[in-house]
Amino acid sequence: MKVAQFSSTGKAENVIESIEVPNLPDPDNNEVLIDVLACPINPADLLTIEGGYGVKPNLPARLGAECIGKVVKVGSSVQGFKKGDIVLPLDRENWVQQKLVTQDNLILLPSNIDINQLSMLKVNPATAYLMLNKYVNLKTGDWIIQDAANSGVGQSIIRLAKIKGIKTINIVRRKELTQELKNIGADIVLQDSKDLAEEVKDLTNGADVKLAIDAIGGDIILRLGNCLADESTILNYGLLSGKNIEISAYQTVFKRLLLTGFWLSPWLQKMERAEIFKMYHYLAELISKNSLYVPVEKTYNLDDIKMAVKHSSNYSRSGKIIITPNG
Repeated sequence: MKVAQFSSTGKAENVIESIEVPNLPDPDNNEVLIDVLACPINPADLLTIEGGYGVKPNLPARLGAECIGKVVKVGSSVQGFKKGDIVLPLDRENWVQQKLVTQDNLILLPSNIDINQLSMLKVNPATAYLMLNKYVNLKTGDWIIQDAANSGVGQSIIRLAKIKGIKTINIVRRKELTQELKNIGADIVLQDSKDLAEEVKDLTNGADVKLAIDAIGGDIILRLGNCLADESTILNYGLLSGKNIEISAYQTVFKRLLLTGFWLSPWLQKMERAEIFKMYHYLAELISKNSLYVPVEKTYNLDDIKMAVKHSSNYSRSGKIIITPNG
């Protein structure tokens, strides 16, 4: 059986490798053995390899925050799963050909949905869903602003906001992305600039913007904050710039802006299983209707993991990079 792992931190394509390990045993009573069909490469995966993620694994370490799999065998006490079922594991270390998962860590999904899209279900759509629903009471017609709008999370935010009637202001690095994002429901698409707040005010007719969602960090927070109404919220879920967040005393004291962070893992740990199940089935249903969709630029076999992570680190690409461990 092949797995992807790294034994030291550094540039992803230099330290990641595909290696052979012993095949897995039959599942224990409460376990399910699955073939991993597809798993996306996320920025957090690359950050982990580089040593910059919030949680540092013991080395050598395996990667992969999410995947989609097919059941191969079930343990004697497992209920609700059978051979051939399509499942979403809620644990990590997914860049492998096979894995054993306890039944409590699996979500059963419909078998008639695009596998590549389902492989991206756990992280980006759930992150977008929770950020839109758990922090600010957003209503139809309300405005939000986000950067990294062409990312997997960014596109999910646009699509989910459109369904709820929430209007989005989307910051991108490349002007040529404007029409692509408008085609999926973006209301306004802009490039970052020192005049961002004035542009937003003009284009929204002075509307109150209640939520800013940031994946970049650094000084863009200052400009996003200037776009917000008093007592609004800034949600940070990434650090693509590699720089610490900057926010002014005027924004925190006089505008009374709330800056907080989002990390999916603690949410999944504290949510009731029934709520997790409901969320993922709602999102899977949207994927089945093409209401939720993220472009895929290329798929790679596990043997080509070095090329895959190198390709994924190119932020000018037009879609996600997916690993298909079993071909």
